[in-house]
Amino acid sequence: MIPIQTLTLSGSYYENGLSIGAMLKQSPVMQTQFKELQKAYSLQQNIDEIKGILNVYCPPLLEELRGIIDGSGLPEADVLRLLAGYNMPQLSELGCTSLITSHFYVRNYDFSPKVYDGLFIMNDTVYGNTQFLVGRLDGMNGNGLVVGLHFVNNEFYQKGFLCSTIVRIVLEMCKDVEEAIQLLKKLPHAACYNYSLLDRKGNFAVVEASPNDVQILTRPKELACVNKFQTDEMGVYNRKWTDSSDDRLAALENVNTSRTAEELHDWFSQTDSPLFYTDYDQFFGTLYTVSYIPNESKIYLTAAGSKERLSMKIKQ
Repeated sequence: MIPIQTLTLSGSYYENGLSIGAMLKQSPVMQTQFKELQKAYSLQQNIDEIKGILNVYCPPLLEELRGIIDGSGLPEADVLRLLAGYNMPQLSELGCTSLITSHFYVRNYDFSPKVYDGLFIMNDTVYGNTQFLVGRLDGMNGNGLVVGLHFVNNEFYQKGFLCSTIVRIVLEMCKDVEEAIQLLKKLPHAACYNYSLLDRKGNFAVVEASPNDVQILTRPKELACVNKFQTDEMGVYNRKWTDSSDDRLAALENVNTSRTAEELHDWFSQTDSPLFYTDYDQFFGTLYTVSYIPNESKIYLTAAGSKERLSMKIKQ
């Protein structure tokens, strides 16, 4: 089993940052991970540019980062360059599968445990699985907006926000799918990603985003999202090899969405499910299953290899 730690925070963004920074300072494992990431990425971004872009799109995130700097005692430049998620080198490929209806959102996240926080943070505004502590792989906010990321292609990489920072910004700044779509059209995207969305009103969509174009994918009853763009306009951005995504889309076509969110969550998380992968050495192993049910403010989370379904309620 790949463990997931949960962390509950309460207070201002700066106070939450202080808590995260203190956790980073007190954890030898996290400090080692931080240093290894610094070596791997050789980051040289302009920190004034990072502050400026965050101040435009999500000032609360900048406050949290200031708290992390003070709480950890690490140099400002190191924290901003690694955790702010702006103008970073390309990440490895992240696999993800989601099924969305007007009632629920079920998702598997696939990657390598070597570059996985294994942390689910709950604060006063956003509940979600973290990446680089500040970013979110997926999450739900107090308004009932759900956002998750799905890697598509790095070939068209440009200066812009990291995918997990984009998820966090949308969760912090938007209350529903309509607002999320409008913000995702404005944000500078570093790479090609899908952003799957659901809100408390039952609206759902996938935003197909590249550094140069954004298109919106919708369906009337349910919507599956994997690691490829599905609109004709965005097909040119897909990788040549999409067999895994095609296989997962085919498996989801036959799913009975009248099943409960709990039943589908458990099916996603079973190791013999066609959506569960174990290729961890190739950065494509399932690390967790998460389900968000906005109109009940409910979240289910299962670590890979576990049969336990952790249940949480989000503050409204």
